[in-house]
Amino acid sequence: MMAPRLKFPEAKGRNRLPLRWRRGRMSENGERFLATLGGYLVSLPYDMKVLFEATSEENLDRRAREIATGTIIHILTPKDAAPPDQPHLAYVEDAILLRLGLRAITTHGGEGAAEFAGRFPEQYEQLDSDLKIFADYLGDCFRWLEGKVAHLPRCIYKTKNVAKYLDDEEASEFLYEESLAFSTEYELDEETVGRVKRAEPIRQHLQRRMAEDAKRIT
Repeated sequence: MMAPRLKFPEAKGRNRLPLRWRRGRMSENGERFLATLGGYLVSLPYDMKVLFEATSEENLDRRAREIATGTIIHILTPKDAAPPDQPHLAYVEDAILLRLGLRAITTHGGEGAAEFAGRFPEQYEQLDSDLKIFADYLGDCFRWLEGKVAHLPRCIYKTKNVAKYLDDEEASEFLYEESLAFSTEYELDEETVGRVKRAEPIRQHLQRRMAEDAKRIT
């Protein structure tokens, strides 16, 4: 995939937001989950650059590049609108799936995986511990999201499949432009995410999404 070098804006926040922005009583797992997810919601468009770098990294095995492309497609695919007072809910699944995609890139990347991860310490150094935080709080919802990773190489976006975006220069340019539009229109920043004070509504949102998925399958 001959994607151009990306020029996403600098990340607006850190990998996690401070625990002081929570309010009320939460479990320790809930506090850690909310602080970690908050930072990832803020930096979602910026972190997509790592996925694009993976799509064009020839030292990664094809499977890893397919997962990276599928993760981009999943993020760009429109979701159901979130309530006006909870805009973050529209991006929770994407923020977690991006991290699962990063892990899968190194799992399936072959000999070039370690070197690739080493180029992006901000995204990879705490990845395993952060995913454990998500798993501990979300339980079945996290396992549901993990199951989505295997399907990412089969994603379709605007009539084109992953292979087309990987192998066709014009298609890859189009996907890049779509990601820039997503980044420009992205509505979450540290102030917006900092208003989120409870983790439980996020877990409930993912539980509803998981139930909807189960109905479609059956």
